[in-house]
Amino acid sequence: MNIEALDRAAIIETVTAEVMKRLELAQTEKPDVWKKQAVLLTVEPLPELENKLKPYYEVRYYDEALRDCDVLIIPTICIQLLSHLANGISAGPRERFVLTMLLKGRKVIAFEEGLLYRKYKSTAPVLLYKMYDEFTDKLSDYGIRMVKETEMLAACMEEGRLKDMTQVEPHTESVYAPHDAEVLSRKVITEAEVKKHRLQNRTEIVIDRHSIITPLAQDYLRMQQMQIRRR
Repeated sequence: MNIEALDRAAIIETVTAEVMKRLELAQTEKPDVWKKQAVLLTVEPLPELENKLKPYYEVRYYDEALRDCDVLIIPTICIQLLSHLANGISAGPRERFVLTMLLKGRKVIAFEEGLLYRKYKSTAPVLLYKMYDEFTDKLSDYGIRMVKETEMLAACMEEGRLKDMTQVEPHTESVYAPHDAEVLSRKVITEAEVKKHRLQNRTEIVIDRHSIITPLAQDYLRMQQMQIRRR
């Protein structure tokens, strides 16, 4: 009986230790459920991008079973995909997914380096190359953020979409700026930097077209009724 009691105690102790271990792991490890989902529109593994995104997002590669995501990242845009998206043509599952995400108001980001038509710039007919440039502009107008790969994370973490900003305050931002104006070329424009310009009695700021304005800076600009111009 003593042996049986010892065996029972050993089993209880082992089970208790295992349960406690699992409880500790559950408390220390944050589950991916709370994370937003970022989808990479590629079949090629991109471990570097994954590693950059994983602290903030649950990262998945696109497959036809996907129906939604929070951020869609397009590393490469071939000529076919560019042409279909620019003309709103849902020619296949990829195009349909991208267009659906845009219609849902999701954040869609594409890499400038991934625009494959640009590698033919030195040999392409001028009018044909210009047409693809116009297609790229169309994608930007539709809400796809064109950024350099190094700027991906900042674009992903940006609060709100550029489209939302222009809809809320359509009069505060202009695409064009005088050529002699001082341009803020920082990747991220903060509230402190905007305040510094306001203290100089300026009523507008001129920023690089790829710059990201933080939410606090946006609020300050609205309160001060300052104009935003991009160049």
